[in-house]
Amino acid sequence: MNSGIQKGMMKYCVVGNIVAEHCDETGEIRYGTAVYPGGRKVYISRRFWGDEVTVIGLNRFKSKYAMERVPLALIENIRFSKTFKTRVLELMENNSESTDMWWGYKEADRVGAEQYAQLLNRVKAGDTQARDQYINEVMAPFI
Repeated sequence: MNSGIQKGMMKYCVVGNIVAEHCDETGEIRYGTAVYPGGRKVYISRRFWGDEVTVIGLNRFKSKYAMERVPLALIENIRFSKTFKTRVLELMENNSESTDMWWGYKEADRVGAEQYAQLLNRVKAGDTQARDQYINEVMAPFI
């Protein structure tokens, strides 16, 4: 399958790490998530559904990149980055939702990804104004 992704291509993105351990609703300590181990780097999309975001990361068991929804509370160290990884770029281009859930390689995409990383950190800190801003600016066309 030729997706048009070539070696050396790049996209701006927002990344984070899966928390190493957390307590589930029953009080048991869990390590990472069902799909991703603790500490795993994930690429965060701009789709934020309820308290979950769609991410791409190396699967816990198969060591293949997988796209899954993960609660935002289970992601830490959210930051702006860029990726050159061919497989990640292919998943960003060929996903079941839409390609506009990822950024591109232009200056406007860099600014958008940086702002989104800051917004997610504010939402994680409990800023309800940031959540409302996100819903109004990004999610309104999809609701």
